[in-house]
Amino acid sequence: MSPLAAAQKTEEEEEAPPTAAALPAEQRGQRIQAAVQRWRRREGKGARIEAAKALGQVLRARAWDTPPSPHHREAEQYHASIGRALLQLGVWLFGALWLLARIAADVLRRRDSLQRRAQHLRRLIEQAGGTWIKLGQQLAIRVDLLPYPVAQELEKMLDAAPPIPSSQVRGIMERAFQRPISEVFSELSAAPVGSGSVACVYRAVLHSGEVVAVKVRRPGVGALFAADMRALGWILWLAEVWFVPPGYSRQLLYELSSMLYEELDFVREARYTELFQDRLDRLGQQFARSPRVHGDLSNHEVLVTEFVSGIWLKDLVSAAERQDQEGLRALAELGIVPRKVARRLLKIARLCAQEGLFFHADLHPANVVVQPDSKLVLIDFGSCGAFTARERRVWREIADAQANEDVGRMVSAVLALLEPLPAVDVEEFSRKLEGVFWQDLYANKSRTSRWWERTSANLWIGFFKLAQEYRVPMNLNTLRMIRSTMLSDSLAARLDPRIDHYREYRRYEVQLGRRMRRRFEKKLDSLAEDRSFIRYDQIYEAAMAGFYRLQRFLDSSTYRFAVTERTLSFAIAQSLRAGATLLLGGLAIRVGAAFTRMVQQGQGAEEAFSTEVLSGRAWGAMFVSPLFVGAALLALAVTLRGISFRLSDKNREAGSRSAL
Repeated sequence: MSPLAAAQKTEEEEEAPPTAAALPAEQRGQRIQAAVQRWRRREGKGARIEAAKALGQVLRARAWDTPPSPHHREAEQYHASIGRALLQLGVWLFGALWLLARIAADVLRRRDSLQRRAQHLRRLIEQAGGTWIKLGQQLAIRVDLLPYPVAQELEKMLDAAPPIPSSQVRGIMERAFQRPISEVFSELSAAPVGSGSVACVYRAVLHSGEVVAVKVRRPGVGALFAADMRALGWILWLAEVWFVPPGYSRQLLYELSSMLYEELDFVREARYTELFQDRLDRLGQQFARSPRVHGDLSNHEVLVTEFVSGIWLKDLVSAAERQDQEGLRALAELGIVPRKVARRLLKIARLCAQEGLFFHADLHPANVVVQPDSKLVLIDFGSCGAFTARERRVWREIADAQANEDVGRMVSAVLALLEPLPAVDVEEFSRKLEGVFWQDLYANKSRTSRWWERTSANLWIGFFKLAQEYRVPMNLNTLRMIRSTMLSDSLAARLDPRIDHYREYRRYEVQLGRRMRRRFEKKLDSLAEDRSFIRYDQIYEAAMAGFYRLQRFLDSSTYRFAVTERTLSFAIAQSLRAGATLLLGGLAIRVGAAFTRMVQQGQGAEEAFSTEVLSGRAWGAMFVSPLFVGAALLALAVTLRGISFRLSDKNREAGSRSAL
């Protein structure tokens, strides 16, 4: 073997990919350093490529030490067996019997009322727990289905449940972290700081010293929800036989199950929490924020976020309503002022609805923490909603019309939000809706109105009553937005009874205009950028395509309209011809009957004509006679057949092919 061939063989052996057994881990590091040195020494394109090849082979061998653990797409699906669903069905039926028994007892004692029925329903749901509590909380949103007193009572439900056993908690956490808990936390509370029907929240301390909140989902709660939804589906299917319109229960069940399953997905909640903060930073709003999420420690079952401290909004509302002067003075020293918090609550609701990617649909006092300088921290993003661009414009028009006291435009915007409307008397519905909106305007302008009259609650309650009366359905996001608006308005009014919602929106509108002006100025500055010419080309192509489509439409519209006009005229003519034939035939029959009566009974011509031709009773008898009905059906069949042939005429097909 020549020296050159031996050297080449030695170099190939050095650059061959070593195996795990042949090359220890320490030597792999040395091989990487050697490959890097060769890459630095060699010159020329070919030498650098060979060095990169050697480096890749060594890195591939090194993967034996630390195999990669790529993230896989996680998709959770919840299923319930028929046996478990039947068991839950028994629970539902027993609960219904218990509720009926309590109502019957009230009727016998003459104490029955809608409020007492709502109280019995709430107690039943609280005792059942689990899915019932979450379902009751979601039904509290459906003011379009339930009477408002019932929905109001359901909002009082306590979401308190026994804590998860500590052994299960540790197992869930370690499965989520893929390591022992001691490697993640230096401290973990034994008892939860909050215990709900879906999850428990624990206080923990990371090794870095940061205090965090660990939200752990209850094991098996997804399967329980699935079983209850399956049982509820059977009940609603039976209800469609008499009580519920056909097909209505399917949409209701879909919306309820969607809301329930949303709260089980902690990945979705973490994403909402993070995006909420990003949007506020983008808008330059520092008065509110959301907890920081530890994404590397979170998954579908466990959510780890910053532990938020401060005063709960419910405690601040209580102090403001009781006029606790000593407590309010102490809060003022920290910069926490009820009036300022009230304005910021209204502002955050406007920001979420009109400028955010989504809105927080559960702004109740237990989900808002107030920190010094009246800063708001929103937590629990398990229930959120989002609007399309069209819906956002409609909501903006509603708020703008309300602020400018334009009731007519407000009604028009609300009707646009409800489209497509069912078969109702829109004019009558609009008049009644105007009356509701006028009363809300008068209450807001009056100085003698109480705080609860100055919120949007009265407006939306009246609106829901009309929706129930006319059976006007609403989509889920509209209901969520209305509920969120009612909550924020009510809390703001409780903190500051004299707050003017109309004025606050105009103030927000001014700030929104400033932000839009800055965005518009940035867009103008970017018109000269090179990438802008991509959009200019797209606009040009779209304009030319639209021009050619318009030209084809104009060229073919005259002929197509003429064909359509001839077809419509033919259909009307055929119908009139068939009707006239039937009437003339009937007239001939009646005249013949009059002539027969005149001959057989010896009546005069006038008397016989009056009896058989001009008598309404005689004509009525003829219209229901089998002979006339058969003739009418035959004429109808012939007419429809002729129209069918005309619709399939070649000329019409040619006209339709020349359309856009």
